[in-house]
Amino acid sequence: MQKTDLTEKDALKVTWLGLLANLLLALAKGFIGFIANSSALIADAGHSVSDLLSDGITLWAVRMSGIPKDKNHPYGHGKFETVGTFIVALLLLFTGIGVAWHVFNKMDSPEVPGTIALWMAGIAIAVKEVLYHATRMVARRTGSRILLANAWHHRSDAISSVAALVGIGGAQWGLPLMDPIAGVLVAGLIIKTGINIGYESIRELTDEAVEEEVISELGQILSGIEGVDHYHEMRARRMGPHLLVDLHIQVDSMMSISAGHQVAERVRLGILEKLPAVNEVLVHVDAEDDFFEVEGTEDPQKIVLMRPQSEIENDVKKALSVIPEIEGITHIYCHYLNQELTVQVNILLDVEMRIRDAQKIASAARMKIEQIKDIDAADLHLELDDAF
Repeated sequence: MQKTDLTEKDALKVTWLGLLANLLLALAKGFIGFIANSSALIADAGHSVSDLLSDGITLWAVRMSGIPKDKNHPYGHGKFETVGTFIVALLLLFTGIGVAWHVFNKMDSPEVPGTIALWMAGIAIAVKEVLYHATRMVARRTGSRILLANAWHHRSDAISSVAALVGIGGAQWGLPLMDPIAGVLVAGLIIKTGINIGYESIRELTDEAVEEEVISELGQILSGIEGVDHYHEMRARRMGPHLLVDLHIQVDSMMSISAGHQVAERVRLGILEKLPAVNEVLVHVDAEDDFFEVEGTEDPQKIVLMRPQSEIENDVKKALSVIPEIEGITHIYCHYLNQELTVQVNILLDVEMRIRDAQKIASAARMKIEQIKDIDAADLHLELDDAF
């Protein structure tokens, strides 16, 4: 079984456990809160109902995010987790508003709850703390944001149960208003948790930049990879439990395409190996920075495209066709650097020709090439046989 299957299985297990626990707690809190006349415990039961719905949404989101890439979702289904997280946040907000409304209606006639409500609140605190730690542990192992949100949902329920415990205890000690006041505090905690979770999910849905520590880790990885002279335009965005990374690397300007591709692959595989949360890396290879400095100006200038190599090759061949001693052209390389074009041309000469004569022909060929529009410099290489 693959690692992704195992982590998804763990996520589903802990969520099912939370769902069962929340179902039992919601029923128990609601029933005991009703018979014991505790506004705080009834409010807490409402929180447990929202937890129950949250678990259901989490199950759906985890299953959806685990579906492999397809034609309609080339980057995978990770965003379903984010959508699920946002729905959980909305549930929390509506639950908090509903609980607050219920408690305010009972402010005028507070009642002293029974002792059984105190025991129920204590049991709820213990159960929800266990669920919080179990869910957070799996969330960290799987990198699931919705599991982490659900874990904090458990923790907020535990905190609301603490508030309920204090309110019930205060009411039994002769302060009846403590119970509804605790209910209001519970409602406030629910709403605050919903706002926090909702804000994080909106940040992710709008592709807001990821945490600075992730960018810092990427920089450390790149600094240790041979062949990377510089890097820029490094970006990362979340896709549910995963990260998508794209960046530009700058390599030696005279490096071959295949060698540059090797460096890019070292970068890609290095990031995937050292950052398990990353599941997609796009590396763009540059021979120079995408901006260049112009003498006499302070602002960097954007590189402007020059004529394509095919047009340059045609002009070079035409220019050299008037030199009869050149028997052929084996290679033409165009180097576009700093808004200047340098052309490297390998010419084929008679194998019996003296080196001095070959140098004169190469010099004449260079002058011809440098007269071509756009070409700033020419570099001639002599080949004495046709093995190429």
